[in-house]
Amino acid sequence: MLLCSSFNIGESMTNIFSHGSARKHNLFLHHEPPTTRILIDLTTDKAADSVGRHKSLDADRQSRRQSVSSVRLDNDNDDIDSPSPIYHQFLREDTQNIAALTNFAPLEFECLWNSIRAHVADHWNVGRGRKSKQQPKDVLFMFLVVLKHCGKWDVVANVFRIKTGTFQKIILSFAEVVSPYLYEKYVVSAAGKFTMEALVLVGNTFRNYPSARYATDVTFQQSNMPTGQMKERRAYYSAKHHLHGYKVEVSVLPNGLALNCTAHYPGSEADIQIFRNNHEFHLQHLLKSSMETELADEGPLTTEHSDSWAVLADNGYQGLAADFRAITPFKKQPLRELTLEHVETKDRIAYDRGLVKNYFGRLCTLWAMCSDKYRWDEGNYDMFFFCACVALTNFHVRILPLRSEDGTNYHNYLKRLCVISHDASTKKLAVQRRYREKRHMRLRRMLVAHVDRPGSRSAR
Repeated sequence: MLLCSSFNIGESMTNIFSHGSARKHNLFLHHEPPTTRILIDLTTDKAADSVGRHKSLDADRQSRRQSVSSVRLDNDNDDIDSPSPIYHQFLREDTQNIAALTNFAPLEFECLWNSIRAHVADHWNVGRGRKSKQQPKDVLFMFLVVLKHCGKWDVVANVFRIKTGTFQKIILSFAEVVSPYLYEKYVVSAAGKFTMEALVLVGNTFRNYPSARYATDVTFQQSNMPTGQMKERRAYYSAKHHLHGYKVEVSVLPNGLALNCTAHYPGSEADIQIFRNNHEFHLQHLLKSSMETELADEGPLTTEHSDSWAVLADNGYQGLAADFRAITPFKKQPLRELTLEHVETKDRIAYDRGLVKNYFGRLCTLWAMCSDKYRWDEGNYDMFFFCACVALTNFHVRILPLRSEDGTNYHNYLKRLCVISHDASTKKLAVQRRYREKRHMRLRRMLVAHVDRPGSRSAR
């Protein structure tokens, strides 16, 4: 009995396992992949309905685009994504605008910007405090416009639609960073790059005086009459130009590049005194190096200054040869005429020194900051503006060498100063004449009134 029960239980368990295995086998055989089920569920009607819906959506999208076809597109929004929206706005209107406003074509402007980009990124608009919203490239563009057109702050600021105070602060902060770097890169570096040995090897020396290292002269710029007592105002008055202004000494290499400019001096300062005050620079750059002592030197004053190169100067530097190897023209003595040899020497010196006049002409033509009447803060004149103009002029001379037309432009600039001084003196004389006439009439009326007064001795 027990044996039968055990047998039945085992048979039942066997049947259960067999039935489960068969069911599992059937499920495996009838299992279909997901893709197959999706294709089975997606009937022809459903596919056609989906295609129709997508066509309707595409038609709606196309109709919406067609509905705005007559609307004018505002291209000014492109400036928002530009790294320099102000510059590109002027460039997009006309490529000639850049040269008219900055003296540089777009390609030249890009070259200038690439040369200072890293320095500006590291030193401008960084640190604590409020930052400028203007892009560095735009500020360089505005800075060049300020140097070229000068004038009043509000006039230049209005060109860029910026408030005058904000514009002035932006330009001065940018000039404080960029001007010393430009001067170091394009002026100071010229002295080390174009040594006397390098100039001799390429044959780029002065024609008549190849032993001259550079030529030096002083340029004058009119300024506002300073405030204060007469003694302080008199210091800025130039007896030569009959105007109040500043003097700056500039030294120019034979290749037309300036290698130094001094700080400004009052208009009454003598040219030779400015040269003596800058003696450290002249002694350093006129001294022959160990390699240059082997170069041929047959110029004047070789015996007196055997270890020095020469410098070309004009009549205002008479007597400088005692301390420097300065080649100056002979000065006419009272009641005596110059000999033919002296005249020829004077002409040869003037020919070589014409390079300085050409440089001043280019400087005054490019930048109104160095030619028009300076009306801004005197403390910003040297490093902020004049040195920057000299550096940018060197950059311009490398692109376009100096020409005789530049010297003509400088002579016209000097003539303009003479006209200004003549007009000012004529106006002053007219004011004095009117004052004397009015004073004469006033005294005459007082005298007549005194004579006609009752009880006076004249009336009796």
